[in-house]
Amino acid sequence: MSQHHLAPHTLLVKSPHSGTREIVLSHTPFTIGRKTDNDLCLEDVAVSGHHARIVKVQEVMFLEDLGSTNGTFVNEHKIERRQLQDTDSIRLGTHRLIFRGSQSAQADAPAAIDVVTADKTIVVSGSSSSTNPAPEQQVGVVEILSGKTSHSQYSLTKHISLIGAQDDAVITMTGWFAPKTAAAISRRGEGYMVSQTESGKRILVNGRHIQGEHALRNGDVVEVAGITMRFLLRDRKKSPVAR
Repeated sequence: MSQHHLAPHTLLVKSPHSGTREIVLSHTPFTIGRKTDNDLCLEDVAVSGHHARIVKVQEVMFLEDLGSTNGTFVNEHKIERRQLQDTDSIRLGTHRLIFRGSQSAQADAPAAIDVVTADKTIVVSGSSSSTNPAPEQQVGVVEILSGKTSHSQYSLTKHISLIGAQDDAVITMTGWFAPKTAAAISRRGEGYMVSQTESGKRILVNGRHIQGEHALRNGDVVEVAGITMRFLLRDRKKSPVAR
């Protein structure tokens, strides 16, 4: 007999000072703002007292700006009301939130399954007709070519892999002047994106300056904050163990 499982909608909340935490959207409307009576309180002077809210309309989640002073942004586009999609990046003040949509999974169906955990998404496909490795069977890896890091190689198994010196960074920079966050590499479905953080550090991909988010390809060379690394896609079974 078929069984259905429903992972709840969640927000991954990235604070510039206290790392990343996960919030379950257990009810709607779900309000976000600086005041303590919000469902999610952000201690940020750039966030309005009641900044935005998330509402559900027939199982579809929408983000609404509540007339905030500095605006609400989804994927760096200012919005008043916007339907949320899985992995959408929300910016309020200096905080960044990643929306994770619920995915229903049928236990005995061959369709794709999106299994959501606190720090990564593993996509399992029922298709086996192709002789090439399925995209979801590959994992991103970075090899450090130069610069000060704690390891020479990292597996990008998390949904968001921060580059920097803070405690929850995946690619850990060392040295007296290493920034807390220099950049972030996020997994978007079958691919990976490198993006700037609030630090505004300059990012080069294959020697070219990029702004915002940039899709990574196998073999790309990324430079940021004195670190040079090569991005590779490898079979998950052959990839090095993540930190």
